[in-house]
Parts: sequence; C-alpha cells; structure tokens
Amino acid sequence: MPRRLLSLFTLAGVLAASTTASAQVSTLHVGVAPESLTKGWDGHYYVTMMGVRDDSDAAKTDGEVRMVTPRGQVRVIASGFDQPKGIVFSGEHLVFADMQTVWKINQAGDVSVLAGPDAFPVPPTFLNDVALDPAGRGVYVTEMGPVWEIFGPDGLRDLDDPHVLAIDPPGRVYHVSWEGEVTTAIDQTPMMRFPNGLYVEPDGRILVCSFFLGDIIAAYPGQDPQIIATGHRTADGVETDDAGNLIVTEVISGQIFVRKPNGHAAELIHTASSAADHYLDRETNTLIVPDTAAGELVYIKL
Repeated sequence: MPRRLLSLFTLAGVLAASTTASAQVSTLHVGVAPESLTKGWDGHYYVTMMGVRDDSDAAKTDGEVRMVTPRGQVRVIASGFDQPKGIVFSGEHLVFADMQTVWKINQAGDVSVLAGPDAFPVPPTFLNDVALDPAGRGVYVTEMGPVWEIFGPDGLRDLDDPHVLAIDPPGRVYHVSWEGEVTTAIDQTPMMRFPNGLYVEPDGRILVCSFFLGDIIAAYPGQDPQIIATGHRTADGVETDDAGNLIVTEVISGQIFVRKPNGHAAELIHTASSAADHYLDRETNTLIVPDTAAGELVYIKL
C-alpha cells in the first residue's frame, strides 16, 4: 500500500483495537506490514509483506513473501518486490499480485512472472487481491486504479466528494490464465469503485469488495454485478464459507464481520488494529487475518 494508507491503518488501529470476548483469538508477530496469506506446501502458511518507505523515501524495506510453519516459525522465501498483496496457492505455485505484475513461486523458491504490465488490456495501476479460478484455468485479480485519490487530508473522502466523483469509475477484475493471457472478467462499473478484496465461489460467481463505496458485489463473468451486502467501507477481504456465511474484513476500521446467509445484520466477531486480506482455513475452522498495522497474524477460531 502507499505510505499514506499505511499511516492511516496505524491511526485506525490506535483508535479501534479491541478483542471480542466471545471469540477465541491468538496472534503471531510476522514482521512489517503483512497483507495477505494462503496455505501451501506441507501445511505452511505464506504471507505477503508489503514493505515500507519512510517519509523521506530514503529508506526502503522490500516487499517479501514469508513462510509461517505450523509451530509459528517465520522465514523469508522471496524478496525484492514492491508492495505484494493478494496471494493464493494453486497446488504447484504460490501466485500473488504486486502493483503491476502477477508473480508465481514454485516449491523450490524459483520466482517468475505470470503476467506483466504489457499483458493487461489496460496498463494496470494497482493490482491487489488474487483468487483462484475454480475451473482450474488460472486466477482472478482486482485492479483498484488510482486508490490514493480517495484519500484527502482528513483520511478517506466522503462518498459525495467531487474529487472522487470526477474520476471515471476505476477498477476492473481480470482473469489471468496459466499461460499468462489476461482477459476482463468484470469491466468498469459505477458499482465497483476501487475494487479490493476478491473471492470466487465454486460455481464461478465472483465476489468483490467495492473498497470506496463499502458494498460487496457479486457477478458471473460477463454479467452485470449485483450488491449483496453494504456498509463495509475499506473492505479488504471477502469470502463465503461452506455454510454460505459471508466473511468481510475492513482494513482501516480493523473490523471483522460474519453475515449469515439469511440476510440478517452483520455480526462483528473481532476488531484488530487493521484487518487485511484474510484466509479461511477450512480444515481447522480458523480465520486468519493479517493485521497490517500491528505486524501480526490474528487467528480466530470460528
């Protein structure tokens, strides 16, 4: 994330951090600015670390991918990236987005480009979350657009802010095949302003967090999207579990919600310093959320 967003996350954490008494919560420190994670080889988790620069831009911490063992040991497996974000595991590779490039890493640690900037129909600005194609043909990735434009001197701009309204509806969802071919799955739409979190259900329905508007939208590739949930500005992660519950994490508020499929109001299950792109470990029924501001993984037993 840009430095300004990281500082906002830190401020939000100071104001909002708390623990829900009913949730079984534990944390593990993993380093500076974790953003997304997945479960890969031998039951290890793999976390993208965005890296930071100071205000003078004189010092830089490269973006990294780190491995977390079941015993909580942490080590770097790849580095030298810009600001890596969403990450998934295909069974053969870790695949993650990094601003204008989608990368992959094999079990030996070899890093290669799956899709670079020139592969996209429109040059990407801010590639963010990644989700597996359930048909096994590749991955989906969100392109947020110029996300820094939605922040003003006082933080996130209002929904009716003329500065934001003057921007053409930015953001797309792309499909990237294993051969590196990029096609548009969801094109620009006013309903999907600055899309962030992404999940694709087994039947191919795509769920997307409209980061600025606070809506969760759903669409099949090539079809018009529909709003399925509202009230989640800065939503960073979205997913449905096996029971149809909708899980949403909000990065600036740090709030983590579960919505029942019957349409009842969202249940707040935990508030972290900042809740980034989560991973649901279905084997252990544990939700794992990167707390970007605190440098931790938050483990919530569901």
